[in-house]
Amino acid sequence: MLKKIVKSSEFVTFTIIVLLSLIIGIINPAFFSLATVFDVLRASIVVSIMAFGLLLVIIAGGIDISFVAFAALASYGTHMFLLSRGYNGGIFLYYAIACVIGLGAGLLSGLIVTRFNLPIFDVSLAMMTMWYGFIRFFIGSTKNFKLPEGAVGYYSRFLVTVRDPFVGEAGLHFSILYVLIIGVLIHCLLKYTTLGRGIFAMGGNREVAIRSGFNIKGTLLVVFGILGVLSAFAGVTHSFLSRHFEPTLFMTQNLDVIAAVILGGASVTGGKGSVLGTFMGVILIQLINRAMVLTGITVEWQQLMIGLVLAFFISIPAIRDLINKRASRAVEVPEEI
Repeated sequence: MLKKIVKSSEFVTFTIIVLLSLIIGIINPAFFSLATVFDVLRASIVVSIMAFGLLLVIIAGGIDISFVAFAALASYGTHMFLLSRGYNGGIFLYYAIACVIGLGAGLLSGLIVTRFNLPIFDVSLAMMTMWYGFIRFFIGSTKNFKLPEGAVGYYSRFLVTVRDPFVGEAGLHFSILYVLIIGVLIHCLLKYTTLGRGIFAMGGNREVAIRSGFNIKGTLLVVFGILGVLSAFAGVTHSFLSRHFEPTLFMTQNLDVIAAVILGGASVTGGKGSVLGTFMGVILIQLINRAMVLTGITVEWQQLMIGLVLAFFISIPAIRDLINKRASRAVEVPEEI
């Protein structure tokens, strides 16, 4: 059991997180504080929610980049609609409307993929471009900082706060509960349901999954529906945390989310991945960014470092296969003459 854990991608990610944290702490001792933990967790909330939805697509054997457009469409579209109606209530209606929009956008992508048997990446590229264009042409093209009265103060709703000598008061935002609840639900879906087994089967070998009786088209539709809903949920959460809504939300951040899922142990070829690993991948991305900032390294170098770490994780399965092949050859007994 222990040997299996040590060999897992999740353990590798966890080890890198620990080592990187130690290095950052040596450079800047102020890093070892509850305030830093709360800050990293806050920065991980929105990315984690989107990553959980994307995890399902990657396990199923696809790569989607349009989920950021789902988030922008749902959050900005909902805000501008309610603003035009003079809404001044709480956040629940925002989430309800946005999730319906996200569900519709996700299902549309799923229908196109399944109906015409098209590659997921190709469809997602087209849908991302289409939705961002739709938002800016039909809904609006400028940021909006007007919040309903019921949402004022959302960004400072903490479960617990601490006083830090360097950053002042810091808190653990209650939105971390969203990550916990959604993470548990996605984990249970993947581990304990027929749908979850179908998602893994699709990514492992689609032909075998079909022969085993799994409904591939139905499974993909559900996967895209969940991706749309979680993306919309993440978009609204980010907008309330940042206290503004924008039409180009997350436009350049989809690759960071994909990187987090893969760093968490998901295979780009499908059939492998976990919620815990994905969350740790998100944390690792945040730590890498903070390490670069503390050492004064520019954004370009930050992207390079994330790319190098990502390339390493992608190579892990191939390296393991090579080691196993060499080990099996070494123990082969020559045939007797």
